[in-house]
Amino acid sequence: MNSVNTAHGKEGTILLVDDQPDQIKVIKAALDQQFCVKVAIRGEMACQIAAGEGIDLILLDVLMPGMDGYEVCRRLKGNPATADIPVIFLTCKDSQDDETVGLQLGAVDFIRKPSSASVVLVRCRNTIAHQRAREDLRCKNEELQLALKAREEMERIGRHDLKGPLSGILGLPEILLLDDNFTPRQKDLLKLIERSGYIMLDMINKSLDLYKMENNTYKLNPESFDLLETLRHILGGLEKHLHAKRIHVTIEPESLPGEPGEFRIMGEKMLCYSIFYNLVLNAIEAASSHSEIHIGLTVRDGFGVIRLTNPGDVPVEIRKHFFDKYVTSGKPHGTGLGTYSAWLATRTQGGNMELEPPRPAQTSVLVSLPRPAAP
Repeated sequence: MNSVNTAHGKEGTILLVDDQPDQIKVIKAALDQQFCVKVAIRGEMACQIAAGEGIDLILLDVLMPGMDGYEVCRRLKGNPATADIPVIFLTCKDSQDDETVGLQLGAVDFIRKPSSASVVLVRCRNTIAHQRAREDLRCKNEELQLALKAREEMERIGRHDLKGPLSGILGLPEILLLDDNFTPRQKDLLKLIERSGYIMLDMINKSLDLYKMENNTYKLNPESFDLLETLRHILGGLEKHLHAKRIHVTIEPESLPGEPGEFRIMGEKMLCYSIFYNLVLNAIEAASSHSEIHIGLTVRDGFGVIRLTNPGDVPVEIRKHFFDKYVTSGKPHGTGLGTYSAWLATRTQGGNMELEPPRPAQTSVLVSLPRPAAP
């Protein structure tokens, strides 16, 4: 799409395709003051001119000898070089079927002859303005996409570069603790620094893994493991949160032949730990004090199905986007990444995660993960 034709002091270039000299004269006179007007009296000539650069709009007569306007439009829309140029049909036909055919071929408007010069001028100006606005929006969208990709790449590089100096920091507390000249309080502080460093390292690693999963470059190394054991470790790690709100968690696994006291899943243990840690933590935060969270485990169609239910409703405004990136509600410091990363890690392992249909004052998340193949 041309920008304003400043070389001629005009607002753009219009190609008028018509075989009637009188009609050409009238329309050209109406447009000449504001637009640069090129004329073609045959369809083949119109296609050649349009394929060159600089045409903002095509006014196309329907009835012409040889190639009619419909065929010209069909060829223009079939050529990548001319497909985006808006076409307005000019015709003396008044049948709605004729108009329907033109619009189906890709025309943006239909002007019936005879029409006043002012109407032709306004429709041309409006069509060109609309097309330029669309083009500007497309360009801005491309720029935003490039900027987002560049930002994500910089963030990925930054996260990767953080691991170097952090590794040096992690080694210092261990070396210092070998000396005997620290008080118990100082030793506790050194251990706190060490633990905090490892938490930060784990966050960086998970962030890098998230980037790989988003770009389908994560290398999955599945193994058979007992999900029940993982869930118990998670609840142990969340004991303070559970105790603070006096929340009780019940786990009800289906009794499986050959797996007494186990519920085996085929996946990565650490990924599954992250999935259910995020989901259980979200459930604790959403549940009211002195309530109960229920985790049910069953098998369906070769998948282990885990249903996590807690008191509390998911707000209507985020229900359809519950697993989308950055979606959060009611958390002043929430990032909206916990549930998204859990969903993405589940999909990466060949599973599925969904929000069950709402029930009064209750939320249930259903997680399906592959089971080990039967021996």
